[in-house]
Amino acid sequence: MVTLERRILRIRLNDGAHAESIKDEVVVEDQLELFINNTCYAIFSFTPYEIKELIVWHLLPEGIISKLEEMKGLEISEGRADVYLSNKTVTRFSEKPQLILTSCSSRGLKVPPHLWMKAKVKNNLDFRLKPQTILKALAELNSHAFVFRRTGGTHASALLDGEGKLLEFSEDIGRHNAIDKVIGKAALDGIKFTRTLLASTGRLASEMVIKAASARIPVIVSMAAPTDKGIKMAEITGLTLIGFARGKRFNVYTNPERILVNKCL
Repeated sequence: MVTLERRILRIRLNDGAHAESIKDEVVVEDQLELFINNTCYAIFSFTPYEIKELIVWHLLPEGIISKLEEMKGLEISEGRADVYLSNKTVTRFSEKPQLILTSCSSRGLKVPPHLWMKAKVKNNLDFRLKPQTILKALAELNSHAFVFRRTGGTHASALLDGEGKLLEFSEDIGRHNAIDKVIGKAALDGIKFTRTLLASTGRLASEMVIKAASARIPVIVSMAAPTDKGIKMAEITGLTLIGFARGKRFNVYTNPERILVNKCL
């Protein structure tokens, strides 16, 4: 269940205050304990669907696994998921489980150098997009955000090809989770990321850029703003970062050569 109904009191301030009791939909928030080789690794606060996809693309950029084949088993039950790895030495385990919240604090951790140093897309400069494709990507993102339109309580993420055709889409209460789900879904479907565009409704902080670059996605775009560290990470990895894509405009913060424009004013 992604949404549920609640009866609420809606107040309108037109010619005075008017109240009415109506039914409204709210997005469901749940928690999931993730165990790796029988050790509790993390606790997710998330929207309870596409659990397998969420787990897969959380483990890859975090450096727990380097390829899908390292996962020898995945069991999902109520409130718990168990991942079994071929390599029993997992360097990212901590003594206490990590709480993966829907907000974006990166859990107080710096991005490990071994992750951002290998996440580079600088050599993929032949993938170029028309400005219209960027705007089309955001239109596709918005048109599929059904849960958001019903509840106002989710972030959305979409993976598209070079023509703006939708390949995968996901929603979640957390913007990190939405990206993990959509990339995990594409990885499980065998989609090649090197000629794709990732669109998001959330702020583009450094960890969001790392998730895209780790998959070798060359372009990421959002309706929201980037952070300074997000821009820096995009520069380091060679990713084209686009923010404030709204209406008929957007800002290109890094590697603008992937966007086909006639001239700069």
